[in-house]
Amino acid sequence: MGLKKEKTETRRGQIVKAALEITGEEGIQGLTTLRIAKIVGISEANLYRHFENKDAILTAIIDHIDQSLSNNLTAVNEEPISPVVKLERVFNMHISMIQNNRGIPRIVFSSDTILKADLREKMFSLINRYLKILTDILKKGIRDGSINPDMNAEATAAMFIGMIQVSTIRWTFSNFQMSLSEESRKLWKAYKKIIVV
Repeated sequence: MGLKKEKTETRRGQIVKAALEITGEEGIQGLTTLRIAKIVGISEANLYRHFENKDAILTAIIDHIDQSLSNNLTAVNEEPISPVVKLERVFNMHISMIQNNRGIPRIVFSSDTILKADLREKMFSLINRYLKILTDILKKGIRDGSINPDMNAEATAAMFIGMIQVSTIRWTFSNFQMSLSEESRKLWKAYKKIIVV
């Protein structure tokens, strides 16, 4: 990678990080290119050299979420551990990612993401890919006898994401006062009892 390209990627990463910080504190309505530029320490004009507009920044954030989830799944899938332990690791990594980035739920559940076709389609694709990988892990567990064969793998994968979603929504609406890690531990314990033979 050339030095110029590396600098560009670094700057884009700083902009995405700043956008997540602002959204975590003030919601998506507080997210402006001027605010982002100030946090990053560049001019607003310079920011536009990296991103065309606010929607392009939101797209980059969704790409960042996608990449983070993919990295987590790849790392866990490469480990020689049982499907149930893989699911638990993925669950905990996902919760940790959200807990360390309060802006994520505020962007994912925002009207900007839901109503703008390109952002909505990007999120829909991300969720479907995630569901497929979770389903594959569950199917392996059913085959090796560690997961209840009566479980429908697709539905059980959707339940997995549902646990994360409901915990995250409650945590966000509590203005981040509720313990997300404690809530997620309880849900994982209940989920594990359902899926394990």
